[in-house]
Amino acid sequence: MTARSWMSVLASALIAIAGFACFATARTTTPGAAPAPAADLVGGSLGTAGEAGPETAPEVAQPTRPADDARAGAAAILAMPAEQATDRMLQRLEAALARLALGELEALEESVNRLGGDPRLGLLYAELAYVHVLSGEPEEARRYASLARSTGVSGRAEVVAAAVLDAAMAELMPQDPVIGAVLPLSGSPSNREYTRLFLEGVEVAAEMARRAGWRVEFVVEDNRGTPSGSQRAVSALVSRGAAVILGPLTAGNMDSAVRAAPGTAAFLSPTARRLPFGRRGVYSMGAGDPGAGRTLAEAVRQAGYEDAVVVHPGSPGEALEAFAFQDAFGDLGGVVTRRVQYEPGTTTFDIELKEVEAVVPQVLVVAAPAADVELLAPQIAFFGLDTLDIQVAGTAAWTTPAVLEAVARRHTDSVIAVSATDPQAIFDPATAFVRAYEQHFRRTLVSPVPAVGFDLFRMALAAYGNGVRTSRGAVASLQRLGRFRGATGTYSHVDDRIEREFFPVRIVEGRLQPFEPALAAPADTVGILPGGEGARPR
Repeated sequence: MTARSWMSVLASALIAIAGFACFATARTTTPGAAPAPAADLVGGSLGTAGEAGPETAPEVAQPTRPADDARAGAAAILAMPAEQATDRMLQRLEAALARLALGELEALEESVNRLGGDPRLGLLYAELAYVHVLSGEPEEARRYASLARSTGVSGRAEVVAAAVLDAAMAELMPQDPVIGAVLPLSGSPSNREYTRLFLEGVEVAAEMARRAGWRVEFVVEDNRGTPSGSQRAVSALVSRGAAVILGPLTAGNMDSAVRAAPGTAAFLSPTARRLPFGRRGVYSMGAGDPGAGRTLAEAVRQAGYEDAVVVHPGSPGEALEAFAFQDAFGDLGGVVTRRVQYEPGTTTFDIELKEVEAVVPQVLVVAAPAADVELLAPQIAFFGLDTLDIQVAGTAAWTTPAVLEAVARRHTDSVIAVSATDPQAIFDPATAFVRAYEQHFRRTLVSPVPAVGFDLFRMALAAYGNGVRTSRGAVASLQRLGRFRGATGTYSHVDDRIEREFFPVRIVEGRLQPFEPALAAPADTVGILPGGEGARPR
């Protein structure tokens, strides 16, 4: 596969980009060894602490959440006749809007009567401009800032609109944000390479943020890939005032890092597979995608299938997806007749596929990483399951560039899967990330890792900015994250996790098509049959 073809697949598979970044400074300590991260990660749900057992950080008291009162108060003021909107009411509205997240503000905008010159609309537009620029959507931010100005806003709203339009975001911050990173700058070659690529994405975001008027200090501490190094690194970052920390890469180092940090510091790891228990504000892209399992279950049931067998490795992320599918499928009236778990690292799946053959389910669900799908997909046909009219379905790994490029089309045609990209989207903003990367570095993007660094840095900066805007802090801001559009997906906080949004698709001739339950298989499909409408003769 050429670099250009990989880039084109990435551009079609990524979701969105934004305009954040910082002035970056890096600091290293002494070198040492480090375990290798999962270098094939593209993106995932950011699982939160509290799912791995009571083993590390202390409990943090849950804060009170007056968001419902603020939302109700803002809605009431926006709904009253314009002549009743006194200066006192406008002050209350401005204070309430400043406590709401993007989705709540958008819902209010949809519900109001857009009468020109209404000062209440100006306050709402200014807040929408503020949140969009924090979310890395500068074009939308400028549009709302212009609308706010057109209503004749004054005071704080006028300052916000001017800062957005003049690319002077630093004027809205009481002090320059400090974003930290705990990464193995020294150690094994694989660790150093992953860190280098991750920081490339941060660097692209840094240039974008500079153009938006941010003044952000980005400090990288070398943890040498060790728990003690992680503790030292976090202590140094906290002393510098870091509100959000990217990393560490592994679960053990994350345990140690969290113990060294106060409860006000948030962590965003790209690869940690397990997180410490009982600590708010700790998330990882490597902790699995339960949303993928739920979305896949909905698609399979829409197709009319009633029973399934799930095959997955014992690794935490894939097990989470498998259980999410099973639970959602059951809630929708389906039955998982068997879950077949295999050891990570398995290369021959004759035992697992013979179990499937013994059951002959309507659907075989494969919740596995991309490297396993590349091996397992051809073996479905090799061991004869393609002759049994079993519909194959899979989680997001099936739609990654690695699988679509490496696996013969006859083994993926008509598979029901999920993707972090909406195949019906008219505009693909991920192309802008690819373009920004290549313009910045003057070379072709050939790895998915920079997109992860790009997204996590933007998410960290958005959490800091929203923490200032709402007076809640970065940890609470992450708990209210909604539809954050990034290069690796669209993220929201759901059930104490930051999860990606997924879309059901069907793979046809190596391309992702919008899922249609009654779609027939291509005439030349050899490896996998679709099962018609889902009602197969038994």
